[in-house]
Amino acid sequence: MEALNIRDDEEFLRKISKPVNFTSDDIQKYIDILKEYSFSHSVYAMAAIQLGIDKRIVFIKSTDEKGEINKEQEQYVMINPKIVSKKGKTEFWEACASGLDNVGLVERPYLIVVDYFNEKGKKQTKTFEGFSATVISHELDHLDGIFHMDRAKEVLVISKPERMEFRKTHSYVVISRDCDFEYPPLKKWKISK
Repeated sequence: MEALNIRDDEEFLRKISKPVNFTSDDIQKYIDILKEYSFSHSVYAMAAIQLGIDKRIVFIKSTDEKGEINKEQEQYVMINPKIVSKKGKTEFWEACASGLDNVGLVERPYLIVVDYFNEKGKKQTKTFEGFSATVISHELDHLDGIFHMDRAKEVLVISKPERMEFRKTHSYVVISRDCDFEYPPLKKWKISK
């Protein structure tokens, strides 16, 4: 297995990831890399582009807003995923392994419906709500070269230890479970290193 290093070069991360071709791409290798990194590091989820794989694949661990992994729930590999429906509104101070110390207050849909292919190439349609919808929306943005800061109403630069303290008083908030949801226009923030 090749070395697992998170990419932090903004030009590469802003690329739009290519669709997976099930007949020619080494899909299992990409999935193994994603899983290995996700389980050996403290991350909710990971998009392939973050590990230098320019393909539309994400790996999602079942977590809550405190970052606790729920080992009882399913984990997801999503290949060529697409959000086909969204509603409701939430807010969360998001961070990212690729964004270093950039934390942004981001509005996301409370509920999303996602079409994707699983590891075996079988088409799936699944509904996610609450914090899972936030995590998945964040990862799918990576596939289109979008950072959480680009969607943020406010951005702070704080270290990981400071972020843990900050989140004790700035938790995940559900604003609505059923309103229509549209993202505001994107802002292109630069990564602070």
